[in-house]
Amino acid sequence: MEDGEIELISSGDKLQEVAQVLQDFIKNNESTFLFPNLAESNKRVILWAALFQHLQNKTSAPIHTLCLAAIRVLSRDKSELENLICEKWITTLIEHGGLYNFIGINEENMAPLELPQKDSAIEALKCLCNIAYNSEVARALCAHTSIAQSLVARLRIYKDIPFKDEIMLFDIKLLFILTALRSDIKTKIRDELHGLDYLVCCLNELLREASPSPEGPMDQDQHIFFTDDQQAIACEILKSMFNLIIRPGGEDSETEADEAMYLKLMPVLTSLLYTKTTNEEKLMELRSNVANLLTSVPPPYYAYLTPELNSGETAECTLEGKNMDALQSLVQLLQYRLSNTTNTKNQCENLSPILTVMNKAVRTRAARKWLRARVLPPLRDVSRPPERGSELRNQLCRLLTTPVAAIRDLVAEFIFIMCKEKVGRMVKYTGFGNAAGHLAQKGLLGARGASGYSRYSSSSDDSDTEEYRAAAPAIDPVLGCTRPPPPRHNPFEGMTDEQKEYEAMKLVNLFDKLVSEGVVVPARVGADGRPEPVQHVLELRDPPNRPQS
Repeated sequence: MEDGEIELISSGDKLQEVAQVLQDFIKNNESTFLFPNLAESNKRVILWAALFQHLQNKTSAPIHTLCLAAIRVLSRDKSELENLICEKWITTLIEHGGLYNFIGINEENMAPLELPQKDSAIEALKCLCNIAYNSEVARALCAHTSIAQSLVARLRIYKDIPFKDEIMLFDIKLLFILTALRSDIKTKIRDELHGLDYLVCCLNELLREASPSPEGPMDQDQHIFFTDDQQAIACEILKSMFNLIIRPGGEDSETEADEAMYLKLMPVLTSLLYTKTTNEEKLMELRSNVANLLTSVPPPYYAYLTPELNSGETAECTLEGKNMDALQSLVQLLQYRLSNTTNTKNQCENLSPILTVMNKAVRTRAARKWLRARVLPPLRDVSRPPERGSELRNQLCRLLTTPVAAIRDLVAEFIFIMCKEKVGRMVKYTGFGNAAGHLAQKGLLGARGASGYSRYSSSSDDSDTEEYRAAAPAIDPVLGCTRPPPPRHNPFEGMTDEQKEYEAMKLVNLFDKLVSEGVVVPARVGADGRPEPVQHVLELRDPPNRPQS
């Protein structure tokens, strides 16, 4: 912006010319995030002050929306923002966002006061989002205002706002930013203002307003359809709820109030997993946010993901009278995440939430049975190693040897629980080479089963196929697949006795060098199932005393 244009805006008159300058500035900088030219001659300070002066002047009302749009564009640049922003400006934006109109609303007085003009309110909220995200000073100033009470108060009366979809999206975005970056605001909204309850109500309201899915029968009321606006609002609500639910003490700090909140929350999350959207990307974004929130929910509440089917209800996926559609949605999310994670760089970010959810869900009998049928179906083709192929089992087996330890452990534990913590069954589906690391961690390398196996039902749903039984004698347990017979070739063919002795001594010397330099250490499997070093070769003759199992 040129000096003359800034001077025109600062003059306070000629509103039509000011409006034209602001329109041109906004149009030319819609994709601009840095304004280095404003660092000269104190231009940035003068421009910001002029814009807020217009916002505080009622005679400039015709250009208020343009002033707010200009501030929105300028606030993308963090330069000097900490020194620019002041409480009066934050208050001005809150007022133009219509938030102060909701202070003091209670159960007896639910009718909101008159809202500001729609475009001005939305632009003001966008400005608050940008400034709160980019400035710690601005967040501190927000904490000293009544913005938390105003946001929560407006959560309660969205259905009475004429342009609720637009304003709700940016209200929740601002709520997410403040609860993520200011612990005092987070605590106030969660503990004093009961924000979680109102956010759950907002999700319920979204579900009630959603239309039936065009892909499913009209009588299947669990199949509902979200528009793009509804999907975006739901995602922002879920992210804000994650900020509020997560506690430093984790699940051990659960209170009675938390229990009541989980009982309200789980049916809503289950309904969200039934929801359809306009495309796969938005559907997976919604399910990802549901999964992120589920990571903070204790395992006992996961039973609500597989509710009993009432009389007259139908579902696409059922098991023993339970609706498994929500669990199937999580399986689809897992497949989507696995397919879109091609390297170790973002493995933890992409896979950790959904794998954590799967590890919690698989601990219930119905979910374990359902998941095992889809992840570890009965084996038929055992000619390839378990990690080769495009099936879900193959993709998970590949992760058993990933260098990302957190993902490796989550995948191994998921498969281990699906196998009812039975060593032999895990080896059967993954190969001993892939399973060895997890079994060693648990001290089960030399064990026949796990100590926790008694926790599972005695009935087994593990039925070997005819193809597997026929191939079983030829399966290499380390590889987890059949190995073709090696070609019959004598490596010593054509060698003299002196050459054979030379090669043998060469091998002995190389191995002795490895041992003496500490590169390798001879070991055996100890009584606890873990590898233990041996001090003398004679120790390898007698196996350690093993407990009888």
